[in-house]
Amino acid sequence: MQPEWRDAVATVPVLLTIALYVDYFPDGTALWVHGARAMAATALVLGLVAFLLGAGRWTGPARWVSAPLGTAALLCAVFTLVTGDGLTLALLVGLIAALWLVSTVRHLRTPAGRP
Repeated sequence: MQPEWRDAVATVPVLLTIALYVDYFPDGTALWVHGARAMAATALVLGLVAFLLGAGRWTGPARWVSAPLGTAALLCAVFTLVTGDGLTLALLVGLIAALWLVSTVRHLRTPAGRP
């Protein structure tokens, strides 16, 4: 078990993304977010911040799970920015949460002393 400070710090932007989406979902507005495109841009930026804060070396099976999830999240973000589609926005937020979960579980399952 190897919990790292990076996991705790990366949790903050992920939780903020989820909280904003939960607030955005009923009426299409939340704090500074007024529309699907603004929510997608915010989720993309917060997701990238979480990645930069929490990323370590990608090794083993986590790399094979995280890379497609990250690519799908980026494609969903771009598609939502272009079209304003609510379904791909929901998928984007879900993929950000899934990426965070994969990374955190990987760090918790990695024995101490291994990258």
